[in-house]
Amino acid sequence: MEKHKIIDQFAKSLIIEKERKNRVTRKGVVSTLITAAINLAFVNESCMSSGEVSKSQVIYRKIDGKTKGDIQSCFQEATIKFLKTLRIYSRNRRFIISFDTTKEAFYGEFSKAEDPLYLHPGCIAKESEFYYEYLTSSITCNKAVRYILDGIIVSRGGHMEKYIQDMLEFFKGLLPIEVTLFDRGFNSWELIDILKKMKVPYMIFWKKQGDWYKPVLDKLKDGEFKEILRTEKYYRLKHDYEVSSHFVIVKQLEYEGKKYDWIFATNLSLKSAESYVKRYKKRWGIETLYRVTDDIRIFTTSTNHMVRYFLFMFTCFVYNVWKFFQTLLGEGFTLSNFKTNMIIFMAKSGRIYPRHFNSFERAAIKII
Repeated sequence: MEKHKIIDQFAKSLIIEKERKNRVTRKGVVSTLITAAINLAFVNESCMSSGEVSKSQVIYRKIDGKTKGDIQSCFQEATIKFLKTLRIYSRNRRFIISFDTTKEAFYGEFSKAEDPLYLHPGCIAKESEFYYEYLTSSITCNKAVRYILDGIIVSRGGHMEKYIQDMLEFFKGLLPIEVTLFDRGFNSWELIDILKKMKVPYMIFWKKQGDWYKPVLDKLKDGEFKEILRTEKYYRLKHDYEVSSHFVIVKQLEYEGKKYDWIFATNLSLKSAESYVKRYKKRWGIETLYRVTDDIRIFTTSTNHMVRYFLFMFTCFVYNVWKFFQTLLGEGFTLSNFKTNMIIFMAKSGRIYPRHFNSFERAAIKII
């Protein structure tokens, strides 16, 4: 599929074209949002610079009546097309999938938010007392293969395990999974139960709560590990559920010049302590991924959680387009020249209209 068609795919089912004079086209909306992403700008500012849309509310009205499921399904349609290309290039390899959450600060009064259920209390930035939270699942095999597979906005008190289950059900049949990785924020026996029932390989970096692990840890020497079986219960929908999992306890294994104790809930069986830690470290690729998406963040003052979710997923989509380009064009298509290359491509395909396109192109030729 041609790259410009992939770019249009995400907007296709969300932006409804209406037959009227001076209508705002899908191309105009996409052009404006791409402008906002590559310039780390507010949507209103990008409306003025692109000249395609008069103001941000025109774009936001286009998603009136849409649900979280509509936006997520639209992103998933694009993911399927990315994965088809990725599997062609990756042949029969298995993929490492990492789950994590990222936060977006909310500046404003809690009482004025259109749906406060999606505002979480907490200060993550100066002058911000609340934030929006998004759960994402991503491929984090290595630097070359890092794609965002899915994402959802998380409500306050949202059922995180169900979100993860839904994501797994979406892409489990689309690509072979080597392991799914979770940090300490996902300590959940219900999650373990779901992963086991779905027969998904998993590693969860477990919190050191209680003293159940201490007798085992005391008997180990530095660099040694031991596997034990634990059984616990969790409560859901007025019922108790019992579930078991193996835990790997690693004592004082060195990482980046310092020694740490590690505890993993996992159904993997590896040969050494180093193997477990090395496998888990693949999850940290998602932190790099988030830093990249922060560099193409679309800003808005909207208090509508659907608008926030839509713009976040559009940012994730722009990131995937960049990685898609990099897969086809090679490592020379780096983040450092991403904005220049994106502007050139979007200009040539008629999706963005910089005033000085020739100077952009000359600069890109020197870089590439």
